[in-house]
Amino acid sequence: MAALNQALVLALESSPKESYVVAVETLLRLLDNIIREPQNARYRTVRIDNPSIREKLLSVEGMKQLMLAIGFIESNGTLTIPSNVLLANLRRYREFIHERKELVKNPPNQSVKSEPEMVLQPSGSSATMQQPQQKHQQQPVIKSSRPFLERIEFPRVVQGNNSLLRQLELLSDQVMQYEDELLLASARCFIPIDSLMAKAKSKLTQWKRLLESNPKPDQGQPAKEPSEEDLLLEELTAWFRADFFTWVNALPCTVCGNESTQHVRSMVEDGVRVEIYRCCGQLRHFYRYNDVEKLLQTRRGRCGEWANCFTFLCRSLGYDARYVFSTGDHVWTEVWSERRQRWIHVDPCENVLDAPLMYEHGWRREMVYVFGFARDDVQDVSFRYTNNHHKLLQRRQQKGECSEQTLLDAIWKLRTKRRAGLSCTPERVSYLRKRTIDECLELLGNAGRIPTAAEREGRSSGSLEWRLQRGEQQINTRYMFIPTEEEVQAKQFNIRYCCATDCYERFLKGASNRVNERITETSNGWESRQYVSRNIFRKEEYDWKMVYLARTEGTDEATIEWNFDFSVQGLRVKQIELRFGQETYEGAKVELYYIKSDGSQSQALSSLCECGKFTLQARLSGGKMWQHAQLFRQSKSATDEYPFEMNIVLM
Repeated sequence: MAALNQALVLALESSPKESYVVAVETLLRLLDNIIREPQNARYRTVRIDNPSIREKLLSVEGMKQLMLAIGFIESNGTLTIPSNVLLANLRRYREFIHERKELVKNPPNQSVKSEPEMVLQPSGSSATMQQPQQKHQQQPVIKSSRPFLERIEFPRVVQGNNSLLRQLELLSDQVMQYEDELLLASARCFIPIDSLMAKAKSKLTQWKRLLESNPKPDQGQPAKEPSEEDLLLEELTAWFRADFFTWVNALPCTVCGNESTQHVRSMVEDGVRVEIYRCCGQLRHFYRYNDVEKLLQTRRGRCGEWANCFTFLCRSLGYDARYVFSTGDHVWTEVWSERRQRWIHVDPCENVLDAPLMYEHGWRREMVYVFGFARDDVQDVSFRYTNNHHKLLQRRQQKGECSEQTLLDAIWKLRTKRRAGLSCTPERVSYLRKRTIDECLELLGNAGRIPTAAEREGRSSGSLEWRLQRGEQQINTRYMFIPTEEEVQAKQFNIRYCCATDCYERFLKGASNRVNERITETSNGWESRQYVSRNIFRKEEYDWKMVYLARTEGTDEATIEWNFDFSVQGLRVKQIELRFGQETYEGAKVELYYIKSDGSQSQALSSLCECGKFTLQARLSGGKMWQHAQLFRQSKSATDEYPFEMNIVLM
């Protein structure tokens, strides 16, 4: 394995701090993309003449030399990481560069401010603002008052051997480990509260300016600015995913750097589940800790470890937070918002907030049971995570885990247990009862709710191979078509795609359609101008010499979306034409949906008239094989044909 060239990393620090931080964070994003999706060739190459790369990354002296040392190869105006560069080497560089960046941004001997920032601390029924007890340390000491098993040991109140109900009591007891004051103080030392609060305050200022300029917000937008606490939660979630916790698919080999080591077996050691991986004749052990004291040390895992540690960090800042468990093989967090007077869904693995329907509509999961566990409450929150309550209840009956009455009795016993253990005041109990009633009414009102754009997105955490196995592959390009100045003046927008060349063309029509038309932009790659897609790839048939977009092999459904926003310039659709080539076989389906900014959707193209912002979504499903639903099928030689073309007259 190549030696780590620390000198080149350290040499960057002689640059001005602001440009250094921007350049290094850009490099870290490049490395993170490669490490996260090593099979994606798009992430391995950057163009030197790309304005963003040139200005943000390569403008810092010594950056190109460092990239070449990392493993990039310069050729034909690009910098590319070859596929034979070990991911283990990229990880070593990534960790050292990140460590140095944090030291530059937050020197260990920073002077203490005369007016320290405010942080959240627990107080009664809600989070309040108090002074921090201590400044952020570089290497905090992690301490707890008692061992893990003692922190979660409580008498059982749910009798019987029903596996679901026993699991509920176990999880209800487990969240009580978060209430250890020594451990909470340790957790606060890890959080860069000053920088997160500064970002939250900056966002709040932007919100106020926005509302001042637009006193009548659009439908679906809050009628008043969010609170500092809510914005701090957003920053905490982003920091946790980007800088604090690491996703583990399998333990990489320390000899060859292989990221896909073989899972040999699982076992239990001292009450901890252990996964064992083999490569190059060596065995490595991956401990799946439930103890947040351990997770503060390891800072790695899958969704279980992520949600466990993140919920605990929320508690350390005084948020009223729940650990949320779904029988659909995923866990996340909910945080109570005083400003909104409701629970906010937070998935730290995805860095997603307030998108509870994403598991059902984005991940295509069938929700059955979802429960939230807090220090003084247990709640069945399943109705928040589906908008089809009738089908959810049908699935529960089919599974036959337990009757609804038995479940309600168990939840009542666990609530009583939690509140008695904390010696809740009568005022607190009364507050919790009212909040529960309000929440139940809110959950009932979720039936039939139209999912937002964020809730239609697939999964992004985990490796590409791991998501493919679960049918959760997604590519997030996030490209949005916005009219150029020329298109605004011409009051027209035209885009087309040729699958044979795998190229988009943006053009302006002449006086008579294609007579004197002028191409204004070309873009290579079907994914380059999409917004988001899941389980889609471009298939080339070498025997039939045909090409098309289809579902990835082994998946049952796929989606792809293109996003258009003409409202930025105050324009709307006056007239629209669409050519959208599709082929289906053996009962497969291709369904087209036109989705407006308010979440409403239609299969009628005419519904887009007078619309300023919309999404075009194609859904592929059915058939006996993955290739039985196809988009834009054409001969590889048909380089002047466009099976996808959209022409819009604007007003």
